[in-house]
Amino acid sequence: MGRRLMLVEGKDDEHVVRHLCRAHDIKVNFDIEQPKNDGIEQLIDQVPARLTEADLQRFAMVVDADEDVESRWKQLRDRLRRRGYDGIPDKPGEEGTIIDLHNDFGDVRLGVWIMPDNRLPGILENFLAFLVPDDDKMLPRVDRFLDGIPREERLFTDVQRPKARIHSYLAVQDEPGKPLGLSITFRYLDANREVVRPFLNWIIDTLISDGEQP
Repeated sequence: MGRRLMLVEGKDDEHVVRHLCRAHDIKVNFDIEQPKNDGIEQLIDQVPARLTEADLQRFAMVVDADEDVESRWKQLRDRLRRRGYDGIPDKPGEEGTIIDLHNDFGDVRLGVWIMPDNRLPGILENFLAFLVPDDDKMLPRVDRFLDGIPREERLFTDVQRPKARIHSYLAVQDEPGKPLGLSITFRYLDANREVVRPFLNWIIDTLISDGEQP
């Protein structure tokens, strides 16, 4: 069996993947790596070269949309097309993208998930906010607190607000300040929310399933 690899932007992404899989009894039979210097540009830049690794069979990447899903997808799409890969769609799939590719080194199944849900702008922390239980009363209080900080006094940018939001939420649980991944295991974030299933299905279909091989 060839190597199975997931690239992520940082340690939080890796821990969230591992804890979500653990919560659903999914065996992580693949490696998870991140750029030595965290950053989306470095991660995307290395994709074409990684696809040519001789022993690579399955390859997945989890990236943040940030401000625009389509712009993020275009970065990756254009790099792959310039390397001669056919069949790269114009837009990402709404439940994750999976493409079977062929190059001189063999066949590779490529999967791409753009956080939070392949449709909305945002980052990992937006996805995690979807896991807050419906009957939770603390997150609205966190939102009121953040909204109440005068803009000129805010130390976080608008782009960083989802991070401030989820970490503030976790800071007021009965064991304050759990890391993002552990917060799933401790059930401050609900791994059984419906939004999780497409993400896990994408992981299984890209990296784990031993049905039809690419």
